[in-house]
Amino acid sequence: MTTIDNSKIFLDGIFGDATVTVAAETTLKPGTILGLNSSGKLVAYSTDLDNGYTPATEDDPAVQAYTSEPTYILAQTLTNDDESDAVDFDMVRVFESGNVDAAKVIFAKDDDATDPQVLAKLKNNGFNLVNVEQMA
Repeated sequence: MTTIDNSKIFLDGIFGDATVTVAAETTLKPGTILGLNSSGKLVAYSTDLDNGYTPATEDDPAVQAYTSEPTYILAQTLTNDDESDAVDFDMVRVFESGNVDAAKVIFAKDDDATDPQVLAKLKNNGFNLVNVEQMA
């Protein structure tokens, strides 16, 4: 077990930039798992759409069915204050692969955090969730 600073999410790995779609009236925090939806938009990943979000419209790309595995982990905060539309944020910093503090990873659906299939997908996509001893 490793001891590190409480605030550190990403222990080591590769970062990149991507375009992320954020649903109306939503804030995504660093550590949020991202995946592609059926429209090819990178959004907060979930194994289902029942995560408490009510879409502004039926075709809101931020809530359409997911078609891929968890792809990235968000490395910055994104806030969409628009009351009715999803917004695309360009040049967003994302974590592409490497070691990440398991306690700081954020799932849109709480059950995904312990779902063996989701955890296996994260590992297969290059993410190593590390249990880190937090300093007081």
